[in-house]
Amino acid sequence: MGWVRVVVTRIEHDGTMHRRMVDTVEQSDPRNWEDLTARALAAPPPYRAVPGTDVYHICAGGYTVQVGEYDLEGPLRDLVTVVLAVGSEMLPTPASSAPGWRTVTRACVWLRMPGFPRHPR
Repeated sequence: MGWVRVVVTRIEHDGTMHRRMVDTVEQSDPRNWEDLTARALAAPPPYRAVPGTDVYHICAGGYTVQVGEYDLEGPLRDLVTVVLAVGSEMLPTPASSAPGWRTVTRACVWLRMPGFPRHPR
């Protein structure tokens, strides 16, 4: 099975962003990471943000999921929690070249997780 890059961005109610990334190839247990990622992305909840709460942007294996804090549960919550806890910090791209979201977008576009169909666009 191939490697997966998981990028999680938490956007707090005041606009503060926290972004972390995990490359499964760099982990001692890549299979567990890949299994958790597959379970988390299998049935993402609908995006229903509640004003004044955090929003999460999860990108892995070519999929992008946005979820409000109150809908974050099960394997998706587990994935978000562990990536934010142990992941490497992703620095935003310089302001002159692109906004901070571009870093996440690039990571989402070129990575594909084996066993997942391409996301319909």
